[in-house]
Amino acid sequence: MDKLSIQTEAKGGATIVTVSGRVDSETAPMLDAELTKAADGSSKLVLDLKGVDYMSSAGIRAVVKASQAVEQKGGGVKLASVPESVQSLLYTVGLNQKIGAYASTDEAVASF
Repeated sequence: MDKLSIQTEAKGGATIVTVSGRVDSETAPMLDAELTKAADGSSKLVLDLKGVDYMSSAGIRAVVKASQAVEQKGGGVKLASVPESVQSLLYTVGLNQKIGAYASTDEAVASF
């Protein structure tokens, strides 16, 4: 099983959270904690998911929670480099209409 790895950096006025590995019920709390911390510090979050090979509903919940937190501050969450497997999950739960997805982190940052 691939371990979850999360890196956070500031870029262009946004906070970029790069996630790789598996996001499942075991690792989602780690993602949730990291996103909560990022949302506390910034109202513009970009989630770079290019290294994610699996995301469960628990991972989606963490993303939605962060999105709601930054929206209260007038910001938002954008997704970048979303793998097809995760993209189909986003479509299934209807999140693709709520959270914009971009080809790269630069495009996502520029979209704010």
